[in-house]
Amino acid sequence: MTRARKPAGPRATLEPIAIVGAACRLPGAPDLERFWTLLASGGDAVSTLPEERFTQAAFHHPRKGEPGRSYSFAAAHLGDITGFDAPAFGLSPREAAEMDPQQRLLLEVAAEAVEDAGWPASRLAGRNIGVWVGGSSTDHAELRLGDSAGTDRYFMTGNTLSILANRLTNVFDLRGPGQTVDTACSSSLVALAAAIAALRAGQVEAALVGGVQLLLSPFAFAGFSRAGMLSARGRCQAFDAAADGYVRGEGAGVVLLKPLSQAQAEGDAIRGVILACGTNAAGRTIGLSLPNREAQAALLGRVMAEAGVTRERLAYFEAHGTGTQAGDPAETWAIGTALAQGRAAPLPVGSVKTNIGHLEPASGMAGLFKAMLVLERGALPPNLHFNSPNPNIDFAGLNIRVPTALETLDLAPDAVAGVNSFGFGGTNASVLLGRAPAATAPAPKAVRNSAPPLLL
Repeated sequence: MTRARKPAGPRATLEPIAIVGAACRLPGAPDLERFWTLLASGGDAVSTLPEERFTQAAFHHPRKGEPGRSYSFAAAHLGDITGFDAPAFGLSPREAAEMDPQQRLLLEVAAEAVEDAGWPASRLAGRNIGVWVGGSSTDHAELRLGDSAGTDRYFMTGNTLSILANRLTNVFDLRGPGQTVDTACSSSLVALAAAIAALRAGQVEAALVGGVQLLLSPFAFAGFSRAGMLSARGRCQAFDAAADGYVRGEGAGVVLLKPLSQAQAEGDAIRGVILACGTNAAGRTIGLSLPNREAQAALLGRVMAEAGVTRERLAYFEAHGTGTQAGDPAETWAIGTALAQGRAAPLPVGSVKTNIGHLEPASGMAGLFKAMLVLERGALPPNLHFNSPNPNIDFAGLNIRVPTALETLDLAPDAVAGVNSFGFGGTNASVLLGRAPAATAPAPKAVRNSAPPLLL
């Protein structure tokens, strides 16, 4: 039986940060409206990676640990990623052809986030707006390493991770910081924490924060397979006794942020309010990629105190929830001891990775969007593939539960949702999100086809 910790009392809060624009391109969901439809219906976007990415047969072997081979190419993917309207972003076709498709995808989704906020392109140029992007995949560059003679003047800027953020600052003519953050799977929430710190310090007037991941190469599949991290069944079974690893996914998400007081004064539509966001490290563990539940719990307690939030206000918690035998018990222990024990009702906990796989550096954006939509729609989507509770998780003692059907929530105006994101090197990130003020919450948007919305 786990022992409850004494809840930390609320303290003075810092300036809340408003999400005034948001956009995504996720497996089975080219926009946020269809993302909610996927979640609410219990949709599973995991399939097999398209053959046109690379010849999977040359790199597949059913036996775990086979050098240079992967036992699974199950993935949640976007399908065709070749289309891009270069002139719409002021780019030549030649330069666009040399760009990592992650840069192209990020440009499109960032433009859609600005469009979601109702901002014209002229509102961006020359302003002190910062960009923070979570990214770690170098698949596109890896595929070109054997063709040094075929590289041209755009190869380095087209394939360097730092340019993920700088591509946005350049194309949109933004004058604030432009930083790519790589802490592996926690990258996009660590980027979010950096942006929030800059906003609260008055260093920028607004911030674009995002994460991106595309699965283009077999090498990461082979590496994660050799480490035994991937699910042999090809399904993320977070919190389940049969969980056997994670499923890779791809996509992108971007939010446009402003201080809440400024957003309200300027009449921005607000989709959600970030109350606190923090990071820490696992420190020394018995293995670099193994979690430290005490560090995770300490971080959650800190962001709760920073936000001045009590446990009873939590309506939902979006876990990192990768479906691994080490990760799930450690994380749920941290959530339970830091947030749920002592509550009148069990805290609902879920993982979007059961729907769309693990987007690795972009996974924090997917989790943030799910939490935001739960608060917007007042409903809990089902957590997929949860059939037999993991016996190493004391659900009753931790006072947590996993929803398995769509549930309506009776949300108080001050209801809060949380999100976790952990990097496999030990960098943890957690965020607490509140509901949009009633007068500024946007109505659900009509479904539209994704297209470059800005001519620059």
